[in-house]
Amino acid sequence: MRKFTKEDIDSIRKPWVWDLGNRILYEMCRSYPGHTEHDEIIAKIWLIGRSYAAAIERRKNAKHIGDDFYESVVAPTMRSQPIDLWLDSIQNTDKSGCAKTVVIHKKLMELFQSITDLEKRSLAAKYLHFHKPNAFFIYDSRARQAITKVVPRLNEIPELKADDYDTEYRDFVRRCVWLRDHVQKSLGTELTPREIDKLLLMIANDEIRTQTK
Repeated sequence: MRKFTKEDIDSIRKPWVWDLGNRILYEMCRSYPGHTEHDEIIAKIWLIGRSYAAAIERRKNAKHIGDDFYESVVAPTMRSQPIDLWLDSIQNTDKSGCAKTVVIHKKLMELFQSITDLEKRSLAAKYLHFHKPNAFFIYDSRARQAITKVVPRLNEIPELKADDYDTEYRDFVRRCVWLRDHVQKSLGTELTPREIDKLLLMIANDEIRTQTK
C-alpha cells in the first residue's frame, strides 16, 4: 500500500491549471444553489456534466433531441423533486462522507436513471460535490481504481451505516473517509474532497507512467 508524504500533500495543494475552471463551477452553484428555475437547473447540469465527461444527454432513451431534452425532460424532472431539501439537510458541521451523503447520492442517481435509463453514478457525485464541496466525494472510474491502490481491503476499514445507498458509491466513500483519516493521523492535515480527488488523480497518472515505461 502506498504511503503518502508531506511532499505529496504539498504537491496537490500547489496552483493547478484546472483550478480556475473548477472555481467557476463552484461559484455558479454557490450563486444559483436552487432547483426551482429551469435556466439555473439547465446551466448547472449542462456545464458540470460536460466539464466532467458525464453529460446527462448520454442516455439509452433518445425521444427528445438536443436542447429539447434539457428543456422538456431534464429541468422539469429535476424541479419536481425536493433536491433543495436534500442538499439543505447537509449541515456545515457534517464531515465529508457522512451517511447522509450516500443516501442523497442514491436519490439523485435514481432520479438521473429515471431520465436516462442509465446509472449516472459519476454525474450524481460530481453534481452534488459542486453544491456541497466539503461534504461529497468526487467519484468516477479513475478515482475508484486509484483509491484501491492506497487503502486496505473493505473488510479492514470501518463500515458506513446508511438507510439506503448505492453500494459502489458507498464503498468508495468508505475508502475516501479512511484515506482522509489516515492522512490526518499520519501527517497532521485533513484533506478536502477536492484534495483527495487531486491525490487520486496523481496516483492514476503515476500508474499510467509506470505502465508505459
